[in-house]
Amino acid sequence: MPKTRKDFQPETPPWLIEDWFPLGHRCMDTAPEGSFKTILGCWIAVCIASGTPVFGQSVYQGNVLLVDEETPETSLTYHLERFSIGLGTKYKELPIYKYCMKGFRFGRKTELSKLLETVLKIEPVFIRMDSLLAMLPSGRQAVSENDCHLGETVRDSLNELLSPHCTILLAAHSKKYIAELPLFELADMAMQTIVRGHGSIVGEGCDTGIVLKKISTNPLPTRFCIITKPRRQAIPFNTIRYIEMKEQRYGEGWARLEEISPDILPPSELAKTLYPIFEVRDKKGSLNHSSQWISRTYAFLTRNECKLGIRELLERRVIIERSPQNYCKNPNMFTECSIDYLEDLIKPK
Repeated sequence: MPKTRKDFQPETPPWLIEDWFPLGHRCMDTAPEGSFKTILGCWIAVCIASGTPVFGQSVYQGNVLLVDEETPETSLTYHLERFSIGLGTKYKELPIYKYCMKGFRFGRKTELSKLLETVLKIEPVFIRMDSLLAMLPSGRQAVSENDCHLGETVRDSLNELLSPHCTILLAAHSKKYIAELPLFELADMAMQTIVRGHGSIVGEGCDTGIVLKKISTNPLPTRFCIITKPRRQAIPFNTIRYIEMKEQRYGEGWARLEEISPDILPPSELAKTLYPIFEVRDKKGSLNHSSQWISRTYAFLTRNECKLGIRELLERRVIIERSPQNYCKNPNMFTECSIDYLEDLIKPK
């Protein structure tokens, strides 16, 4: 019987989280301290253990192992309990196992053997490791973040723990200045330039990268962005995702993470700075960005900052691209844009 095109189609790769976390991958999430890495890790853990979709993406349900050398076990358990209640489940009935403050360090064979025994016993489909910084060897076997061999050390340890039916998510701290960068500039950066330490950490120990960007916290709703940076495999779920933590009370009661529309987010300072130029030129025609007209008018902004501000205004439908690199105010912006966004954008500083 002759072969058809279907006979030559590769099998669809298996996913831990559909179109986002491939099974068998070493994933790495990064953000400055206090940017919800632990929160996201706990949420994913509860969803996978309970079989609940993560931001609308179906999951491969199974056992979960949390390896944590940074968060006190009581705090970790509290996060898990809150998210379990938020999903209508009981935390104690979920297959979530904790390996907290056991002294695991990358590159130490004795500690790796102990953890590997636990992994073989539990057979988790998801291993959360928090954090890389807390798991670096000290003493005689000290290894710094900037050690050129650290990437190989992390890679070898992760490969020992990994299996085709398991995904690892390793938390890594980002460089401090990352917290100050505009969202769209952060989205365009390579993972190696974001993660703190030697570039080999990402090169050797990360198949799929996740960057978190804090938007707001108490007394405002807790909100952050998720930026996915595919490295070894195409990731369909790779647009910027905006997440809000819904909770009964701030820091208390049930909690869950939900994806929200970017339309409810306020304008950035770059967008507020650039908008008046389109207001002034509204009756004079479009603005050609390639002429550097913006840069001459706002000499205190770099060309890249101008591009980022324009990108936001385009995505929020405040301006439109009449022809390549020619922009003008959107005549329909009051029907196509969020009114709250426009009011904040237009009001005087």
